[in-house]
Amino acid sequence: MTTSPSSLLVVGGGGFVGGACVRHLLAQGHAVHVIEPDRRDALPAGARWLPGSIEEIGSLRAAIAEARPAAILNFAAFSTGGVGLARSGEAEPERALAINLLGFRRLMQAATEAGVRRLLWSSSTVAIGPVDRVGARVTEEVACAPATTYGLTKHLAEQTALFVRRAHGLDVTGVRLPLIFGPGLWYAGAAAAVTRLVTAAAPGATPEEALPEAPFDAAHVQDVARLFAHLLRASAPAPIYHLAGFTTSWAEVAATLADLVPGYAPRVVAAPGLVWPLVSQLRLEQHTGFACAHDLRSTLRDLLEHRA
Repeated sequence: MTTSPSSLLVVGGGGFVGGACVRHLLAQGHAVHVIEPDRRDALPAGARWLPGSIEEIGSLRAAIAEARPAAILNFAAFSTGGVGLARSGEAEPERALAINLLGFRRLMQAATEAGVRRLLWSSSTVAIGPVDRVGARVTEEVACAPATTYGLTKHLAEQTALFVRRAHGLDVTGVRLPLIFGPGLWYAGAAAAVTRLVTAAAPGATPEEALPEAPFDAAHVQDVARLFAHLLRASAPAPIYHLAGFTTSWAEVAATLADLVPGYAPRVVAAPGLVWPLVSQLRLEQHTGFACAHDLRSTLRDLLEHRA
C-alpha cells in the first residue's frame, strides 16, 4: 500500500489520461518515472523520462530497475495518429493486440520478476460490449461481449491480469473508464465531439453535431487522476472497478453549453451508433470511498475556461 510519497513508474504517461495522472502524482510529491516512446515532448514538467517500450521486455526490466517503483501504472494503448483508440484498433488490429494485450502481459511479467507488488491500469467500458448484448446497466460481474477490436483487446487484457493475479500474486487492478472529458484532449476519439462543441462556443454560433441520442457515462480527466492516486492508497483493491462519473447525453451537453454561454445555440441531431451500457460505480465507492468531484456542468465550465 502506497501511503506516502514514493517512486512510481508510469507507462504511457504522455497521453491524455496518463499525463493527467502524472501531473497529479507529481503534485502529491511522488517521484514519477515515465516510459513514453511516442510523445516524450508531452511529458509533464518534473517527470523523469526513461527509455523503453511496452513491446520490449528488456527495456521494461531496465526501467523498473532504474526507477525501483513502489507501484506501476499503465496507460499505454495503441493509437495511430490522432484518430482515437477505437478507430486505430479497427485499422490495425494486430498492432492493437500487440500493445494493449501482449505489451501489458510483458509489463506484468517484468513487474513480477522485479518484486513490484502493485500495478494499476486503465481498461475501458467498451470491453463490456453494447447494450443489445449485455443489458442497459451493468456491474463488474457482467459477462463481457465486446463489439470492437479495442474492446476485445481490453477484455483479453482483463482476463490476462486475472490470471497473473492468481498465478503470480501481483496485486493488479484495472479501472474500466467511460468517456473522458477535460482540457488537453488531443485525439479525435469518441469524446472529441465535446471538444468541437466547446471550441465553437460563442454568442450567435449554431453548430450542429450528428451523435447518438442514448445516455452515456463520462468523467473529468482530473477525477480519473484522483482515482488512480486514491487506489495507490487502497489496502486491498479488487481486480476491476467501474468508474461511472456522471451520466449524461449529447443533447444535455449541448443544452448545458447553451446555458453557460448566453447566445450559443448548438444543436444535436440523432445519428446511429453503438449504444453502450451504463455502469454501476457501487463497488468502487464501497471498497475505497472514492467519489468524483466533477459533474457535467463543472466539467464543461472547466473546458470553456481552458480552451485554446
